Amino acid sequence: MEVIGLSRPQPIEQVVAHRYRLLESLGPCGEGERFVAEDDASDQRVLLLLLPTEYRKRLRPGWERRLDLDCGDPRILRPLDAGVDERGQPYLVHRWVTGEPLTTWRARLTEDGVPPWSETVELLEELADMLGPAHERRLIHGSLEPSRIFVGRGGPWLLDFGLSHALGRTTISPAYAAPEVLRGRAPSTLADLYGLGVVIWELVSGAPPFSGSFAEVAAAHRDGLLPELVRRGGAPVELDALLSIALARLPDERFSDAHELLETLRGIQASSSGVWSLSSFSTQAGTLAPTTELGAMLRTFSVIELRATRALIDELLAARGE
Repeated sequence: MEVIGLSRPQPIEQVVAHRYRLLESLGPCGEGERFVAEDDASDQRVLLLLLPTEYRKRLRPGWERRLDLDCGDPRILRPLDAGVDERGQPYLVHRWVTGEPLTTWRARLTEDGVPPWSETVELLEELADMLGPAHERRLIHGSLEPSRIFVGRGGPWLLDFGLSHALGRTTISPAYAAPEVLRGRAPSTLADLYGLGVVIWELVSGAPPFSGSFAEVAAAHRDGLLPELVRRGGAPVELDALLSIALARLPDERFSDAHELLETLRGIQASSSGVWSLSSFSTQAGTLAPTTELGAMLRTFSVIELRATRALIDELLAARGE
């Protein structure tokens, strides 16, 4: 899958760190901007994230080394280079991959930006599978959002892993930030899963759950109720319950880890109705924030009741020989 527009790149007439010649903007990325660039030292294309000069004031000593993480999955790209350029802007360089940002991929596939569920669930399963090993190593992305996810041949890939920690400040857009992060807490694995939950919401509805100014979006994540999920692209109704858990306001009410979210996705995909996947939903979620009537119903069920319901239906089906 080729990046849109790269067959005839238009130079931006800017060179970063006397080495990286910017060719084309791939759009905003948090408070920065991602570019396709050419490395004059190797004559190779690279992906370059350029951050505002204000970030320089809070850089941690050795921040570049903090980004060189072995996350346990080659699809989580390790940086080739990082530093501060002659204009005072921090930058981060990743190797070139044949693909495009998730936002571009969505817009190219369909007019409403909602891919078919079959493609969406395959992508989501891979993303959850990628996060698992990193989280087991206590490594946190810290700024998971569509602009840091590339889709294409051999992918998907995750970029900028650990950037928030290395810089000493949150770099995520408020639309994808967990409530506790917006209250000033450091990102965690559960904040990563919240960000993935927002990505899921956007993939199946065409937009994140909250929009508006920075202050309005932040307040909605911290204190607001989830709106009704308008599912498109053939997304199943069971997804309402999954998102009620993934986007729970309190971290302890979310999925406990990426593996649990992944297994729930697989349970939903393997099922033909909400009943069959109920047993795979998180036992961590004592209270759910319902998005539809299904979410509201599940909120009234205890984990024991869910298991008993499924066991009863399994017995009835067995008696019928199904």
